[in-house]
Amino acid sequence: MTDWKAEEDRYVLPTYEKFPLVLERGAGCFVWDDQGNRYLDLYGGHAVCALGHSPSVVTEAIAAQSKRLLFYSNLVYVKARAQAGKALVELCGAAGAQAFFCNSGAEANENAMRVARVVTGRPKIVATVGSFHGRTAGAMAATGNPKYKKQPAGLGADVVHVPFGDLDAAAAALDADAAGFILEPIQSMAGVMTPPAGYLGGLERLCRQHGALLILDQVQTGLGRVGAPTAESAFGVSPDLQTFAKALGSGVPAAAVLAAKSVAARVKSGDLGSTFGGGPLACAAVSATLSEISRLKLWENAVALEALVRETFAFPEIKEIRGRGLLLGLVLDGPSKGVRQALLEKKILVGGADDPSVIRLLPPLTVSAAEILLLRDALAEIFSTQAAAV
Repeated sequence: MTDWKAEEDRYVLPTYEKFPLVLERGAGCFVWDDQGNRYLDLYGGHAVCALGHSPSVVTEAIAAQSKRLLFYSNLVYVKARAQAGKALVELCGAAGAQAFFCNSGAEANENAMRVARVVTGRPKIVATVGSFHGRTAGAMAATGNPKYKKQPAGLGADVVHVPFGDLDAAAAALDADAAGFILEPIQSMAGVMTPPAGYLGGLERLCRQHGALLILDQVQTGLGRVGAPTAESAFGVSPDLQTFAKALGSGVPAAAVLAAKSVAARVKSGDLGSTFGGGPLACAAVSATLSEISRLKLWENAVALEALVRETFAFPEIKEIRGRGLLLGLVLDGPSKGVRQALLEKKILVGGADDPSVIRLLPPLTVSAAEILLLRDALAEIFSTQAAAV
């Protein structure tokens, strides 16, 4: 019998610390390994599987598109691309906005920063300490997380970082050279850090005053995950640029920059480009995903299950519950690694964060109350066992 873990270790660079699983299939909120074991997935492939694993509405759309036209570049018009752009604009409630499709969150963020520089004619981008925007050179330059800043960034002389949540620091940084301010509305990788009340609205006003563009990195927070379909309803702001990836294609690599009408009008041919971005196959997945999120109003499920977590996870070992909707961080009274390992042994997948005390929950937006309560009951057993061992 082939040892697929050994084969991957042999032929693929070891760039990730992996769960010790070889997964073969998934359905809904569950995945199965090559031994037939079933796991409850509350990590969602890192917030990608918003509709659960292998949702039929998406797999059927992909299959149908692959038989019609698997690929052609942006040099032609494609029905699937037009449909995907319309679906994104409508879900985001951004009348007059236009989308640029690419392949990953890092690529989307790089292109958003490029648009800000092209449109304003200015060189500088302001970002926040603790942020994560991707690992390509430009995205790494904007990333403000110390763990990743230790890695060679390549480019980035025109990026400055200010503390997350500090409007005075933002105002000082938004000088005449500032093209844009990029931030995650909730810093997921950092430990699900939420900004103070009034911060995002204050940033929007500052950007307007100084002629800079507000860029919301919604790679993880977007598409209904935080309990609302639009940036306006979720955060009370109207960004100039938004970036999306992760859940956008339900697992088919897809990302987008959404430019508000006033910004889109100033982008011209040749300013951006991507061979594979906006390909028919990816766009078919995007349309199917967004249509299903809209049809089921999955942001409402996110609101309801956030409330369930906050009401029923009343363990003394959990000091705080951070985040919104189904982007949640359970802050423990000690390191989370042992608890995450114990959950894995109970066949429940959750995530960690750069804050070592945090368990990060990024489940499919289709997750049920019963499945959330499986996590609660498992945590109750783990905390009880740990207490008895002391």
